[in-house]
Amino acid sequence: MHIIFYNKHVDKKTSKLFSDFVSIQSVSTDPSRHGEILKAVEFLKKELKSIGFEVKTYQKDNCPPLIIGICKPASAKAPARRGKTLGIYAHYDVQPEDPIGEWDSPPFKLVSKNGKLFGRGVADDKGHIIQILVAIKKLIETGKLENNIVLIFEGEEETGSVNFEYLINQAKQDLKKINVFYVLDMGMETSNQPEIFYGLKGLIGFGIEVRTNKQDLHSGVYGNKADNPIQILAELFSKIKDSRTNKILIPHFYDKVKFSLHPSFDIHGITGGYAGKGIKTIIPAMAHAKFSFRLIEDQNPDEIEKLVSDFIRENIPKGVEYTLKTLGKLNPFYADINNKYVKETDKIFTEIFGKKTLFKRSGGSIGATSTLAKIFKKPLILTGFTLSDCNIHSPNENVDEEMFEKGIKALERIFSL
Repeated sequence: MHIIFYNKHVDKKTSKLFSDFVSIQSVSTDPSRHGEILKAVEFLKKELKSIGFEVKTYQKDNCPPLIIGICKPASAKAPARRGKTLGIYAHYDVQPEDPIGEWDSPPFKLVSKNGKLFGRGVADDKGHIIQILVAIKKLIETGKLENNIVLIFEGEEETGSVNFEYLINQAKQDLKKINVFYVLDMGMETSNQPEIFYGLKGLIGFGIEVRTNKQDLHSGVYGNKADNPIQILAELFSKIKDSRTNKILIPHFYDKVKFSLHPSFDIHGITGGYAGKGIKTIIPAMAHAKFSFRLIEDQNPDEIEKLVSDFIRENIPKGVEYTLKTLGKLNPFYADINNKYVKETDKIFTEIFGKKTLFKRSGGSIGATSTLAKIFKKPLILTGFTLSDCNIHSPNENVDEEMFEKGIKALERIFSL
């Protein structure tokens, strides 16, 4: 691998470490790149062992492994003097790079430009992992690591954390002494404005296939006679949500919704028929779509799943074949921020970034949060150091170099609380 850059915010060693990590195409949604997932695991295991961590991996079938890194007093150069154990969560899997033609630089090559670092995963969430590793390494080398550290690196956050609860239960003994969890998969709205999040939306995602004919049909011969699956999907989705008010129209969907909180519905993609060059005048035989609902506090994904399934069954035209699959479910999350760890973190952030911490809810979803809270019943602090213009899940994903550096400094302080 080649060192892409180094400057006043990112030193030579950090640059190389980050560059090597970004070059690994750990896209968890693409089965053909499972080898890259395993490559990322080996990369992290090697780095963790090099700074004194005991490393364990947990896996179910062929899913991306869960990495647990344990920094015990006996295994580190500097023993933990304060006796606290901090659990630090981040994820090493990334989103696909599509559409690749809209990137200004190769997505899996770390590039520095105009005070920002570009590359797939630099913000979500490999950058946070690099910040964690660099901060811990500095503390160990200087003998200033004040606490036991347990790292929890997940490899399927981007696919809904479907095996996370199972894997965490397998690793439960390694995590039982943790006093507080930090989930580093969030960000800041603006530069130097630290934020801690106390609420996340839940999520339920679906895939649907609609088939109306055994094969594509000639639109001149069968127009107005044969059902069009793309049109059926379009009409179905228009019944689910009022596009003018954004209100979801499924009966009883809002039964547990508190005033001023807003669940949402979005269609992520529709495929079917012909969309190549020129025109092909057919009535497609089938169409596919993927869509999801973001849920709020007190909405149960299992209950919403049934409401959606019943609604679709009642609104699909009679005689039309369809298959509805649930692709993932995440519970909404709410954290109690009235504890000493939040207060200490707030104080550190204020000193590092120069502004008082904002406490907010987020429209995003992180499956690990509700699982960790349910199993361990310890405080969770959701935070991070990316900015709102970092293009998460999009081309030209980036992190601000100054915020990246300050994030490392903040973590050094947190790990020595």
